[in-house]
Amino acid sequence: MRTPLALSSIALAAALASTTVSAQSFAIRAGYANVNPKSDNGLIAGARSSIDSNSRFVVGASYYLDDQWELTFDAGATTFKHTVNLAGLGDVVSLKHHPISLGANWHFLGGDEGGFSPYVGLGYNWTSLSDVRGINALRGAPVAIDDSNGLTAAFGADFLASDTWFLRGEARWIDFDADVTLGGAAIGTANVDPWVYSLQAGLRF
Repeated sequence: MRTPLALSSIALAAALASTTVSAQSFAIRAGYANVNPKSDNGLIAGARSSIDSNSRFVVGASYYLDDQWELTFDAGATTFKHTVNLAGLGDVVSLKHHPISLGANWHFLGGDEGGFSPYVGLGYNWTSLSDVRGINALRGAPVAIDDSNGLTAAFGADFLASDTWFLRGEARWIDFDADVTLGGAAIGTANVDPWVYSLQAGLRF
């Protein structure tokens, strides 16, 4: 399991070091996001696996260092729900997960260019899994899937309606690999690596 916390810490430190301007403001955000795993999620118990997508409400907060650098916190407001499908067996596992991301965004046009502020970001994601259970052909089977952590990268844009209100559209990639066990024995790794597409409304103060 990869733990790139040090890399994301370096990215945050670079953001802090890049400016001597005191923080201008905070922001809170809320909206809706779709977690869309990549199409091929690896071999589990020798069978090709696939994981469906799911949409839920999300929340976030930002701390602006200056017009370019923003530190971010993003999380699911509730848990996302997914089903794991194995070739030849169908849907065999259901699970819930709760993602939390910390990162830094660089608004490369300087914050507000005619009400439009695109950005790129880098950070660290931790995803906790819960309510993992076998269904259908694996109903009652002792299936377990580990929590995951890894790098996250994002690009998006803020559309500013006023000095305080804005709309954020974002696409975020998460490095999400989780070990799968059955009765304590390893049976594969789920390579989820999803794209998360979100639309949020924000209030800056």
